[in-house]
Amino acid sequence: MFQTSFKYYKSRNPPPTFENLLLIGTDHPNLQPVQLSHNNESIFSGLHPPNEWKIYELSTRPGLLLLANPFTCEGQRYWMTQSLVNYPTHPNTTNQSNVSQSTHNADRSWWEMVQSVPDITERKKFAKKLRWATLGYQYDWTNKIYDESRKECFPSNLRALVQYVATVLGYDRFSPEAAIVNYYPIGSTLAGHTDHSEDDCSAPLFSFSFGQPAVFLIGGLSRDEQPDAILLRSGDIIVMTGASRLCYHAVPRVCTDLELPEYMGNSAKRWESHDFPQEQRKDEMWSDAIQQYIQYSRININVRQVLRANQQTLQPIGERFMHEKL
Repeated sequence: MFQTSFKYYKSRNPPPTFENLLLIGTDHPNLQPVQLSHNNESIFSGLHPPNEWKIYELSTRPGLLLLANPFTCEGQRYWMTQSLVNYPTHPNTTNQSNVSQSTHNADRSWWEMVQSVPDITERKKFAKKLRWATLGYQYDWTNKIYDESRKECFPSNLRALVQYVATVLGYDRFSPEAAIVNYYPIGSTLAGHTDHSEDDCSAPLFSFSFGQPAVFLIGGLSRDEQPDAILLRSGDIIVMTGASRLCYHAVPRVCTDLELPEYMGNSAKRWESHDFPQEQRKDEMWSDAIQQYIQYSRININVRQVLRANQQTLQPIGERFMHEKL
């Protein structure tokens, strides 16, 4: 049943109707409002005050928390910029690391390499080749494990953001230790899977969406369950906790607003501010190039806690495999 829904939303001919998509922040019987247990009076740059956040739990998937865009326009632009300019750089690993670290390109970041392509069409093709970057513990995609010997410094700005959101939601002890930044060109997909490589799968997983909208499927513990379909728009946050932490999920469609009914909104309005003069709105690193990239892309930052509470390092890989067999 999961795969049937995946194929339905992925289909180009005929396209899906989108009529059954859940919209975070709207009135729906399955979206149960969540009240914060304590007031957080501190303000984090780029976020609206927590008392203005709209937080829900999906009643059909206990533990799945959905936050309707709590970011300011400037905040969204900041995290898009970080994801493009700073995160896909050495020593972080990307699917383009071999290209970025070649002798010819050793002194240039991935984003600098993109901007060095003179032809606009070729530049766009080159930019679309970046699909992921890993932060902190570098994820081994082949063996689906983390390795203590491949641990890099987790970005302090992202750590601060996630810890702030986690604390507001009551997860004060959450420790951001690994992240995968996914880059989705329009038309790309992510197949159904579960996230279970972390030593502590009881810790929540935080997922931030920026840029173009996407359909997100969340099912149960097997592929036999019918999934819920959620429209993720720029700035929306998903937090997988409790039973939902190990549920199957997927992204069958990344699209543009033109493919969606008008009532689902305009994504660009979430990061383009027209309330201030241009000189006051211009961010230090925001550029026309980033603006152009985000018109055909979605960025997803998902953050995990790798270690258990009071655990300092990962076991050597051989010992971990032996422990799993036992």
